[in-house]
Amino acid sequence: MTDVNKAGLSFGQIMAYCIYGVPLIATTAAVSSFVPPLYSQGFGMSLAVVATALVAIRLLDAVCDPFIGLAIDHAPFRQKHRPWLLIALPLYLAAVGLLFFPPQSLVGPAYLIAAGGLVYVAFTIGMVVHQAWAASLESDPKRLSRLFGFREIGVIFGILGVFAVAALASHFYGSDVSLQARAAAFFILGSITLCTIITYSFTPDSGKADAAHHGASWAVLRPFLLDRNFVLLSLAVLIYNAGWTATGAMGFFVAQHLYHAPSYFAVGLVLTFIIAPFGMIGWMKLAARWGDRNTLRAACLYLVAVVTLLPLTSRHGVVGLLTMQVLMGLGFGAGPYLVRSITGVLANAYIARTGCEVRGAAYAMTNFFDKLGSGLGASALLPLAWLGFDPKLAVDAQAQRALLGVATVAPLVSFVVATLLIGALRLKAQDQA
Repeated sequence: MTDVNKAGLSFGQIMAYCIYGVPLIATTAAVSSFVPPLYSQGFGMSLAVVATALVAIRLLDAVCDPFIGLAIDHAPFRQKHRPWLLIALPLYLAAVGLLFFPPQSLVGPAYLIAAGGLVYVAFTIGMVVHQAWAASLESDPKRLSRLFGFREIGVIFGILGVFAVAALASHFYGSDVSLQARAAAFFILGSITLCTIITYSFTPDSGKADAAHHGASWAVLRPFLLDRNFVLLSLAVLIYNAGWTATGAMGFFVAQHLYHAPSYFAVGLVLTFIIAPFGMIGWMKLAARWGDRNTLRAACLYLVAVVTLLPLTSRHGVVGLLTMQVLMGLGFGAGPYLVRSITGVLANAYIARTGCEVRGAAYAMTNFFDKLGSGLGASALLPLAWLGFDPKLAVDAQAQRALLGVATVAPLVSFVVATLLIGALRLKAQDQA
């Protein structure tokens, strides 16, 4: 038998669970947005080296994901999820400090890979256990979809917080990206500590009595991990996240050299995540009516339409930048929450059929492909460098055209392919929210 919650969670338990999402994606958002300019402009590393290091970080980290998922499924703890929060916390604190406050004498490709890799190991532990926890808390697909929707709103508030702090730093101390990056790091350090305490203390967690918890092995996992729907969903995650990561990695350069508004970069991101919860309300309502798969496909098509507007909005300076940020914000939350909901539904359905625990492995593999997508998205900086764009030099018209082309084509292709993959999913009626 499984350990899903038959009666549903109270509102307080939902909030206690969801708050742990606040620092999680705020971390990856800060890394994607601030580390490229911090290490290239602030510390003088070449953009190509920074891009290569970021790709290497995500690829190396992705290899750890399956092992972390299996560890969560098999760990000999009395409770399944709470102990992992305490394991992740000290790693988180140390890693974020090393990445955003590096000793100048140690900065280089090896240091960036080591510090960034440690950040993502800590992030992976927290992310995988948090997602698997949700699937163990709710058995009903509609309630699980709603729980992941509220979780995504927590994620959005976390990203809003990290960029709001960066924007305040920019307002009071100037547009120096180093100051913005370090302000973001202080937000992550504080929020991960507070949210760990709240989620650990007030979210229900089951014990280890479930015999299915001990049953995961490759022979049991293979049919689930190689299932057609799970493979298609994993590939969609990879491609979808590549599009968002490419957008984030080039975001500061786009604001600076296409919209000519670098001081509005952080402000624009704050606006994105102020508007995002309102978009989430709409996506959650659509999911309740259309189902998770159809809503996810609609969200990808929406992003395709928005990205095609970049060449037009880039002609309008600050107004164009803020307009684009609002439109992206309206589409931000749908993808992650719906992917996690579908993953949980597939995992719970498999557990119900076989009696074998696969939730940790399921979310570990989803995150594995998510990180491969991040590496692929960060690699968009490489053709940008090859086409002659160098943020340390004066950016001429040719470099601006290269930036516009890569910043438009990379996410556009990603969201189109993700739409096709999601459209190929074939979910049973009982497995849809």
